[in-house]
Amino acid sequence: MGEDDTDGRTEPDAGAILASIGAAAYEWDLESDRIAWGGDVEGLLRTPGASLASGRLYARRIDPEGPPGRHAAVVESGVEDEGAGIAYHIEYRFLPLGGGEALWIEDNGRWFAGPDGKPVRAHGIIRAINERRARDERLIYRSDHDNLTGALNRARLVEEIGAAIVAAERFRRSAAVAIVAVDNLSVLNDAYGFDVADEVIAGVARRVRREMRGGDSIGRLAGNKLGLVLNDCSEADFRIAVDRLARAVASGPIATGTGQVAVTVSVGGVVVPRHGRTAHEALGHAQEALDEARLRGSASVAVYEPSPVRDAARRRNAEVAGQVVAALNEGRLGLALQPVVRTATRVPAFHEALCRLHLPDGTVIAAGEFIETAERLGIVRLIDHRAVDLAIAELRADPDLVLSINVSTSSALDGTWFARLVGQIRRDRSLARRLIVEITETMAITDLQRAVQFVQSVRDIGCRVAIDDFGAGHTSFRNLRALRVDIVKIDGCFIEGIADNEADRFFVATLVSLARHVGLEVVAERVSCEADAAVLAAIGVDYLQGRMFGIERAGDPSGEIRIAAG
Repeated sequence: MGEDDTDGRTEPDAGAILASIGAAAYEWDLESDRIAWGGDVEGLLRTPGASLASGRLYARRIDPEGPPGRHAAVVESGVEDEGAGIAYHIEYRFLPLGGGEALWIEDNGRWFAGPDGKPVRAHGIIRAINERRARDERLIYRSDHDNLTGALNRARLVEEIGAAIVAAERFRRSAAVAIVAVDNLSVLNDAYGFDVADEVIAGVARRVRREMRGGDSIGRLAGNKLGLVLNDCSEADFRIAVDRLARAVASGPIATGTGQVAVTVSVGGVVVPRHGRTAHEALGHAQEALDEARLRGSASVAVYEPSPVRDAARRRNAEVAGQVVAALNEGRLGLALQPVVRTATRVPAFHEALCRLHLPDGTVIAAGEFIETAERLGIVRLIDHRAVDLAIAELRADPDLVLSINVSTSSALDGTWFARLVGQIRRDRSLARRLIVEITETMAITDLQRAVQFVQSVRDIGCRVAIDDFGAGHTSFRNLRALRVDIVKIDGCFIEGIADNEADRFFVATLVSLARHVGLEVVAERVSCEADAAVLAAIGVDYLQGRMFGIERAGDPSGEIRIAAG
C-alpha cells in the first residue's frame, strides 16, 4: 500500500476488496490467450493459478453439460463493437481441478475489438454464486411443484399435458391423461383429521410415482386428485398401466402419524389427441371418465369414450346456465305464487313463491327445469339471492300476504343468504312473521348440526321454517325433531294416488301422528284430485298444495338488481 501525498489518504487495496466480497478480477489478452488475475482466484476457484493462466486452460474447467462459458460470450457473440466495448453477463458451472462441488460462477465483463472487429481483450469480475443459485432453484422448484406431494403443480401439469398432445400429433402417436382420486377422502378427514388425510395423499403420490416411467409426469390437480401424463401410450397400454398403479396404491396400508391407513384410488383417463386436442379438453374428458369410474364404486377405472347423450347434457347445461345468468342480469327471473290451502276450508293459508324464468320470447320456464342444473353448476346461490329479494318485495307490496320461499342447501350453509335475509327485514321486523323459509331434507342429511343452527337462526329473527319434500330422502324422525322446524311438507310421491295406495296412506298417517306429537303442522304436496284430498283430510293433514288449487297469481319479474355471470 502507498500514501497519497496530497491528503494522506490510504490507496484502496483492490485485491483485499475483491477477496472480501468473494470475487476475482481478470484481464484476458485474446491474442496471446493469457489471463492476468487480481484477487485470490486460486482460493475462490479451488484451482491452482497455473490451470487458470490462459483462456484455453480456463475453458477446460467449464462444465460442458452446463451453460456456455466466457469463450462463447466473447468470441462467439456475433455482436459488433463500435468502440465502447461489448458488455456481457453470464453464469456457468466451473469444475475445480481438485474435485468437489462444482461452482456456479457469475461473470460480468466487457470485451473490446481490434481494427478487424474481432475481440482482442476482455476484462471483468467473477464471483461464486452457489448459495444464490440454490436459492433460485428452490424458488423455481416451488413455483412448479406442489409442496405436499412434490409432484408438479396444476399449472405445470397443464403445460405438460399440452406438450404431450403436441408431441403425439407431431409423431402420430398416442398419449394418455389420467386423473387419480383418493377414494372416500372425506371419510378419512372425519375419522383421522386433515393432517392424516394429507399424509395419505402424499403417500399415494409416492406409490404412483414409483410405478411410472421416467418420461411420464405426475402433478397434483386439486385436493385428493393427482394428474398423470403417460407419453407414447395407447388405450391398451393405458389400461394396463393404470391397473398397475391402482394395485400399487392398494398393495398395503399407508403409514401416517396416527397409524396405518388402508387406501384405494379410482382412475379416469382419456387417450389424446384422439379424444382431447387441448389440455382443457383432455382434463374435462378425464374427469368425466373419473365420474363414471366412481359410479361403479371404489377402486374403479374408466376410460373416456364419446357419448352423444352426455354431450347433449353438457350442451343443455351450458344453455341453462346462460339462460339463468341472462335472466338474472336482465331482471327476467320472477316468482309464481302457489296457494297452500287449509284442508278444512280450502282457503289459502300462505303461498309458496316458486321461481320462474322468463325468456325474451315470452316463454316461461318452471323452476323444476333449471334448479337442479343450477345446483350442479354452482349458480343456484344467485337464484336464491334474487328470490329472497323478490319475495320481500311481494310482502312489502301486500301486507296481508304470507309467503314461503325455498333456499338451497349450499346457500343456507354458506351464511351469505341468511345475511341478505336479515338485511332485507331489518327495517321492518313484521315481514319476518309473514315469511316461511323452506329447507330441503337433503340439508339435514348433509350436515345436521349446521342445519339445526341455520333453522334456529331463522326462527330467532321471527320467521317460520318448513322442511320440504320430507320422505324422499333418509331423514329420521329423530333428525326431524332435532331440527325444530314449524312445518313438515310431505313429498308428493307419497301423496299422488294416495287414495289407491294403502302403503302411502299408512306412511302419511304415521307421519301426521308423529308431527302432532311434537307440534308440527303438515302440508301435503302435489295434491291432484278430490279423492286424494278427501283421504288426506280424513288422516288429519293441515294443509294441501298442488295443481288442483292452481297458481293464484304470478309475481312480476321486475327490478334493477344485476347479478354478474362470475
